[in-house]
Amino acid sequence: MRERMRKTLLAAGLLLLLVPALGGCQERETEKAFVAPYVMNQDQQELLSLLGLEDAALVFSFQAPEEAAKVTAHTYVLEDGVWVENGGVSLLRESGESQPLAGEFALVYHQDRSMDLHLNAQGRVSFSSDPVPFEGELLSAARGAIPESQPAPLGEEVPVALFLEDGGTSMKSLTPQSYFTPQELEGMDVAQAVTLEFSAG
Repeated sequence: MRERMRKTLLAAGLLLLLVPALGGCQERETEKAFVAPYVMNQDQQELLSLLGLEDAALVFSFQAPEEAAKVTAHTYVLEDGVWVENGGVSLLRESGESQPLAGEFALVYHQDRSMDLHLNAQGRVSFSSDPVPFEGELLSAARGAIPESQPAPLGEEVPVALFLEDGGTSMKSLTPQSYFTPQELEGMDVAQAVTLEFSAG
């Protein structure tokens, strides 16, 4: 447990060093509110590989609507066809700040199906979700992330990642948009989703 915590803190610290570097080298494509996958250069990809995170970490950039005072990352587990929140983390716009919230969101998915979430925008916050137990044997796994920029309306959750695990040998090909149609995930032993939400307060 202590070794897992040490590795988590190390990964979180290095990711938070990586994320500002990401934000400094990628220009915003639009002034409109959006969430988009972050395209890393070779050095950044090699750093993730060095940390053993190339298959576990996802990084996104975002710009909130002008009216948004808060960005929240939510994690969900599908239980009996209904999404149940498994924790999340929020970051508030600084008092007196006139610019919209804009920054990066990074997540790390662990073998015990817990996640580390990191938000970077006018400050930094981190959170670790609870592990998701499963007593059987999981033989196949898949993950999906948004492939391109998505609009981010105020007060609406934007699904950015989907994680599936199953005891069978075949796996459905699904996208984060399946968050809105959980019936598509029927039969999966473990399904988790991650969303970003921008709100006025």
